[in-house]
Amino acid sequence: IEHAFDYMDTNILGIIRDNIVSVLKTVSYQNAIENIYREDKTTGLYSAEYLYGKGKRKIDEYTQSSICMFTITNIEEINQKYGRNIGTKMILKIANFVKSSIHSDYIFVRYMGPKFAIAFVGIDGEGATDFLVSLKERIEDIDIELVSKGKNEKNSKITIVNPETNFVIGSYYKGTGIEEVTKKLEEYLDNSEKTESAITSI
Repeated sequence: IEHAFDYMDTNILGIIRDNIVSVLKTVSYQNAIENIYREDKTTGLYSAEYLYGKGKRKIDEYTQSSICMFTITNIEEINQKYGRNIGTKMILKIANFVKSSIHSDYIFVRYMGPKFAIAFVGIDGEGATDFLVSLKERIEDIDIELVSKGKNEKNSKITIVNPETNFVIGSYYKGTGIEEVTKKLEEYLDNSEKTESAITSI
């Protein structure tokens, strides 16, 4: 309407303008975050950013879902003792095993380094935990066999390398910040003792 703002305080108009600009910037940043995810070269899994964009849209089709994060607690030890290539091989074996063990509706990403996240879409914590107990046991049964050759076959030594893991799970509710859940899960894993091995709900 012509002259509708003639008598409005210019300070108020300035605040409205600044808020509009702020909203536009936020939407722009959100679009960037939602499309920034990439594929991890080692495992072929999507990166953590997938959870906050495309993955979140799928998760938000349900009122409640469960987010699990787990880490390979002895990966540094494996790298130091047997070489980084064995550590990488272990990460790949675990990623492929989990990928083939979970339902295609669930979202599985390489969160960071030896950390992985699984979004159990539409599943509450109790239902997810029952499955995770079995999954954790089977992951820790994965082995890499190393043969160190001696002067003859009798002197050859076989070493079996197994992963050790720590699991934590939290609930996510539609419309809340998924990054708040993953941050809590990550902090829990980072602050846990390396010997901790139970599946914890927070």
